[in-house]
Amino acid sequence: MEGSWEGFLDLIGLTQDIRQKTELKTLIEFPLAEPKPDLLISLFDCTRSIYGSEKCTILWWYESSCIKGKNISNPFTKIISKDDLIYLQSLWERIAGDYILFLPEDFNAKFDTSDEEEFIGICLIKYSQLLLKTPDANEVLYLRINE
Repeated sequence: MEGSWEGFLDLIGLTQDIRQKTELKTLIEFPLAEPKPDLLISLFDCTRSIYGSEKCTILWWYESSCIKGKNISNPFTKIISKDDLIYLQSLWERIAGDYILFLPEDFNAKFDTSDEEEFIGICLIKYSQLLLKTPDANEVLYLRINE
């Protein structure tokens, strides 16, 4: 597990048993948080290798709202491929301080939680692996539950 992200598994609400089976590593580094085309193409190659499809679903949170005194973040999703490189670059720059999850194309966003980190944990448990752009936009992490 990467040292700088060691505590992340605590944030995403995994049980102790699942935490012990979970692998977390930096997959791709983005110097200066710049989503350069060659690095994004490498990222698409990774999603194809992991999910077995040219397309994947990206999920991000943007514009939280306050309902009854509680901040609620609604996830946004879009199915993308290498053809959407410019879209991903633009999104990466626009929401640099937030997560972007890279999930299977057939991802279903219907989970009962408004907490972003808990949502990431639920996705990891459901799909057993995922890719995650960090809020600082300097890295994409690979999380996987080993059986």
